[in-house]
Parts: sequence; C-alpha cells; structure tokens
Amino acid sequence: MGDAKSNIDTTRVKLIQTKHVIGFFCVFVIIYVPLMVPWPGLAAAYSRLYRTGAAFLFESLAPEGVVRFYPLNDVEDDIRIAFYKKDQEGPDGKMTPVGFIPRNSRRAGYMYIAFLTALVLATPISLKRRAWALFWSMILIHGYIVFKLAIWIIYGFNKEPLSLIVLSPFWQRVLLLTIDVFVRNLTFGFIVCVFIWILVSFRRGDWSRIQMQKPKKAQC
Repeated sequence: MGDAKSNIDTTRVKLIQTKHVIGFFCVFVIIYVPLMVPWPGLAAAYSRLYRTGAAFLFESLAPEGVVRFYPLNDVEDDIRIAFYKKDQEGPDGKMTPVGFIPRNSRRAGYMYIAFLTALVLATPISLKRRAWALFWSMILIHGYIVFKLAIWIIYGFNKEPLSLIVLSPFWQRVLLLTIDVFVRNLTFGFIVCVFIWILVSFRRGDWSRIQMQKPKKAQC
C-alpha cells in the first residue's frame, strides 16, 4: 500500500516538474523570438549605441594610439574599428589609420542581451525579484561584452604594424587563445548568459520549490 502511494506521488511530482519546464520554455520562446526579429531600425539603433559606448570607454586606451568606431555597410559587419598612431599623419594633416577590425554588433552583444532577458523574464519568481534579476543581469552581461571588445582592441594595438602594446611571446599566445576560446566562440557567450541567469535569479531553496521537492516515502 505504501509503495503504491509512493509511486503515485513520484509520478505526480514528475508530471508537475515537466509542466514547469514546458511552461518556462514556452514563455522563453514567446519573449526571445520577438526580441530577435530584425525590426526596422533596431539594428541601426543598437549599432549606434554600441559605437557610442565603445568610443566612450576605449578611444584613448593606448597612450600613443587612438581607436575609432565607424559604421560599416557590409553584409556581415556593421562596425569598423580603426586604429591610429597619434604621431602618424597623412598629407592632409589628419591621422592615418594603421589597421582595421570589422565587428558585428548583433553577434557581439545584442543576441546575448536578448537571450539573457528572455531567460530572466521567463523564470517563475516574483515580479520584484525578476526586476532586480534583470537589472543585475544587464550589468553583468554588458561587463562581458566590454571584456570581449577590450580583448579585440588590445589585439589591434598589439598587431603589426601598429605594435603600440608590446606583449611577450607567452602573453601573445594567451591573447590569441583567449580570442579563439572566449571571444570568437559564440557558444561561450551563451554559457556565460546561463551562469549569469542562475546567479541573479535563484536563491537557496528556489529549485526545490519550483520543481516541487519530492515527498518522503510513505511508511507502511
């Protein structure tokens, strides 16, 4: 009798857990899909915002160099990062760019913001907690976006013929490995989003409450 009741309780818990997972996934999709739709003007607005923030943070990173962020009309990329030496001028008296790095602001930042926003808003916690979770998640994911951009700028200043940031062979290898693993790899950014989501959204005891902790086995 006890075993039969325990089996019924276990089945009920599994069904409720499945219902929670399906509900979370449905809400996530409902939020994420509209955020990823290329609405008219959205890409241009985010690209402009990305360039403005990047210029504020990085235009004078190297003492002898300058970095500028320009719009780029390209199928793959919408931003061109241009690197200059302060003492290298052209015939017109203006600084001449020494190197370029193209960037796609959607892949570099927006897709992670949309993904993390959908995760947080789909989480079955109170509205107040969701609001705070969204606030802190946006701060953390933008920190990650800034980190990625900083790595590219260090790479640009280190790369020949600019070479304004000189690294030893060991640190050059570390820089290239960081770019391959943490910057170019889009999947790593989504992993970062999941860790941020867990960090800002859940407290101790949330998992058992959301999943409805399995009841103790009935005694005969």
